[in-house]
Amino acid sequence: MSQTGPRLTAVISTCVFLFLSSLPALAQTAPQQWFSVSSEAKAAGWYRWVLDGSVHPADEARLTLTCTARCSLYVNGQRLLRMEPLQTADGGLAARVWNISSLLRSGRNLVALEVQSESKSGAFGVSLSIRRDKNWTVARGPWKTAPAPPPVGWQQTDFNDRDWREAASGPRPDNIAEPQISEKVESPVVPAPVRNTLPFAFEDGDHVCLVGATFIERAQLFEHLEATLAGTLGARRVTFRNLGWSADTVFAESRGIFDPPAAGYLRMVEQVRAEEPTVVLVSYGQNEALSAGMTPENFARQLGQFLDELAASGIPCVLVSPHELLPAQPPIPSPSRFNSRIRTYSESVGSVAHSRQLAFVDLFSDFTSQMVSNLRMLRPVDEKSTGNADFAPLADNGMHLTDLGYASAALVFRQRLLGIPALQPTISIDASKQNVTATGAEVEKIVWNADRSQVTFSLRQKQLSPVPAAVAVSGATLAPAVPAADQNHHAGTPENPLRPEPPTRNGIAMLPGSTVPYESLRQLIRTKNELYFHRWRPQNITYLYGFRKHEQGNNAADIARFDPFVKELEGKIHAAQQPGVQTVVVTLTPPK
Repeated sequence: MSQTGPRLTAVISTCVFLFLSSLPALAQTAPQQWFSVSSEAKAAGWYRWVLDGSVHPADEARLTLTCTARCSLYVNGQRLLRMEPLQTADGGLAARVWNISSLLRSGRNLVALEVQSESKSGAFGVSLSIRRDKNWTVARGPWKTAPAPPPVGWQQTDFNDRDWREAASGPRPDNIAEPQISEKVESPVVPAPVRNTLPFAFEDGDHVCLVGATFIERAQLFEHLEATLAGTLGARRVTFRNLGWSADTVFAESRGIFDPPAAGYLRMVEQVRAEEPTVVLVSYGQNEALSAGMTPENFARQLGQFLDELAASGIPCVLVSPHELLPAQPPIPSPSRFNSRIRTYSESVGSVAHSRQLAFVDLFSDFTSQMVSNLRMLRPVDEKSTGNADFAPLADNGMHLTDLGYASAALVFRQRLLGIPALQPTISIDASKQNVTATGAEVEKIVWNADRSQVTFSLRQKQLSPVPAAVAVSGATLAPAVPAADQNHHAGTPENPLRPEPPTRNGIAMLPGSTVPYESLRQLIRTKNELYFHRWRPQNITYLYGFRKHEQGNNAADIARFDPFVKELEGKIHAAQQPGVQTVVVTLTPPK
């Protein structure tokens, strides 16, 4: 016995050593947790695997999935599969492997899976192996399954799944053959094309998200921002989603709702990922500049972290600086006194963009002067004012822009993003030569009457814009204004043509009806964004998704019903954004 004991100990030690030595190889192909899906008709299931605190950033994290049916797969809100079958060329089962280390973060992580089978049953197996240095571990955690088809947002980390039941896992069922595990370790995303040059160009099929604070969210009240961009697209189909949140920072302090900012930040990242955008316009820095205790270094660090999260999803970004604050009329304290601090944060955004080779839109430099310059084109009357009164129509308090303010700011934004300057289309009419020309627009089908007292033509604008066209006449003067009852500035058809107003500035007449196509486009965009706002940020969100979900959570299923209405409006927006032809009639008085 005295000799057998040491020998047995040596054998056990050798076995333990060999087992530990083989852990890296074993962990890479760790046994999968298998789950069965069944139904009386076509089987369907929705599953969430929450990993709280057990997963941290790793050198490598291999997620292996096998499924006998079509499935969609998400990791921390990032979609990896969309209803794809996992089969080999000969019809057997295939196990796909992804390295999801770029999507993992400290704390809470989520793997979500939807399974849809054409038969009454199905099954899937999942494993997650994580390597730090040379050590591999297998991630564990509870699985839950939905008792009924879940509402939108169930694939996101912060979704309240307290009413979901636990899902029991087991070994691979005997009736399922050994899957063929792919030797290829896939990336979770396809690298996006580099789009870092200005002027920027939207491509057909682009899906654009706007993320930021007050400037972005309040744009939806007027929607000049999106309308001026859409008005340049013509036949290209580009969709926009406004994910702005007033008073927010890049730390997502306003998005926490009843949760801490850290939860709001994860929510922000996953809401962007859920949209699967091709471009994200990111605008932060103003609230950070006005926050006590904030430093440009802390701001830049957090902005970099947010950009890292989006880069892990392969999402190209364009950085937008905070804008200048305008002077305000007494007794309102002028917020422009904070501009020196905002300038520092604007430069910080520019530095982050430069270091990451991202496109950067500067809305700070010469912002106020450009706003006033645009205002002179937007207003059809000549108002002479001095001092801070010049800025009164642009902002209620120097900070929050008005309708005219957003129209002017949108033109600045368009010029600095797309390189399209803010110009007023001008129609020049020379009665002596019977000649009609235009800049910033095109005129067609010009018809003069016999005594040159009236000219009719078709007007086609190159882009839709809030700036009305101007009319300059030589060799004659405009006839007196048409009686109000006969005016129709909201038509532009042969039956109801547009007619210019009398000269209002430097002998130039305005053609207000020329903005009607733009206004029609803008109203469609406002309606679309209102519906989408209620879809992603419903007013009773606490009852639908939060800690009071047990009271009205069953109504969350209705949120998805906004989607077809949004899609229908996007079709109308695409038709409305293409410049059409308007009929213009100008009545002249020949010189005496």
